[in-house]
Amino acid sequence: MSTSEVAAGVTAYWDARAPHFNGAASHVRTPDLWKEVLAEAFAADGPRDVVDLGTGTGACALAAAALGHRVRAYDGSAGMLGVAREAARQAGLDVRFVQALIADAPLEPASADIVTVRNVLWTLQRPAEALEVARRTLRPRGRVVVSDGLWSAAPEDRSDYTAELARRLPCHAGLTEEDARELLTEVGFTAVMAWQHLFQAPPYPGGVPVFVLSAIAS
Repeated sequence: MSTSEVAAGVTAYWDARAPHFNGAASHVRTPDLWKEVLAEAFAADGPRDVVDLGTGTGACALAAAALGHRVRAYDGSAGMLGVAREAARQAGLDVRFVQALIADAPLEPASADIVTVRNVLWTLQRPAEALEVARRTLRPRGRVVVSDGLWSAAPEDRSDYTAELARRLPCHAGLTEEDARELLTEVGFTAVMAWQHLFQAPPYPGGVPVFVLSAIAS
């Protein structure tokens, strides 16, 4: 499979899942919990410019907007964005949703104070590329917030791709906190901090080890 075929396969998968995805989504079941954890990870003392990469149905985008931030959110799946837009409308939240793959997103350099990347790295052929996009998009001393998990720990609950597509995704089994720390450091982020200890209850069923990390752009 070519790079473009991998991206198209991932997008098609999420388009198909979009109508039913929020039925079991963690950010829908426990939105206040996610908002509290993200508020701490953002460490913002006022409204900030937030970019959400791979927004899906809008988990981080909606939480950030509810916290009073100015939010732009990007995803390659029209189906997932349709669900996200409707959720924002129902909640009365102002989020600018844009259909674009992360690598192609029309992002101005140094245009954001915070970039969020939640449950995205495991779906990418080049996960470091998404973090490089985040670093370019952030202003000096801006903050990236990355969340993901070791999804292979609960195979009955995880999303899954075809075997051919999965072979092209280096983090298809998921990521550990150590994996994510290494990626962030390799891309040039510093001051990595963990926030998952703030969850008052496990955010996902099946005992999936998850992490929420923040890091600073130099």
